[in-house]
Amino acid sequence: MTVGIPPLPPPDRPHKSSRAWVALALIVLVMAGALFAWWQADERTARETRATPIPVAAALDDTTARAPRGVRIRVRVVNTSGTSGLARRATQHLRDYGFDVVDFTTGTTDTNADTRIAVHTAHPAWALRLQKALGVGTISTDADTSRYVDLTVFVGRDWRPPAETLRP
Repeated sequence: MTVGIPPLPPPDRPHKSSRAWVALALIVLVMAGALFAWWQADERTARETRATPIPVAAALDDTTARAPRGVRIRVRVVNTSGTSGLARRATQHLRDYGFDVVDFTTGTTDTNADTRIAVHTAHPAWALRLQKALGVGTISTDADTSRYVDLTVFVGRDWRPPAETLRP
């Protein structure tokens, strides 16, 4: 009988199942990081949204935001926001509330302009109604009875038009 040295055990190699667990752990770690980043971005957006409230126009059935029944309030709309088409959208919106928009145009763009309502006649209560219909705007008096319009609205960057309805 020959006494010899016992054979060496084979070198330790990772099993295929342990490599799968490492790969799975890496995938879970990447997914958790992506979920955390998404959650942080969503929280930041929510904080910004809460910080800047969006002005809301009055409901169409709110009688204090509509032109008085039987009274023709002539309005001129001037877009000073720099956003294309905003005067047309404001015109449609105010007509839905019963105001007679006789003219709309684009004026000189003022990047810091907020919506302003100029009263040309002795009817500041009409400006309050128009302000409520838009949801924004400061009222100023620019008395000039020779003008054809009662009110002029200078639409600024602070006014957000409602969702546009289909108008065939």
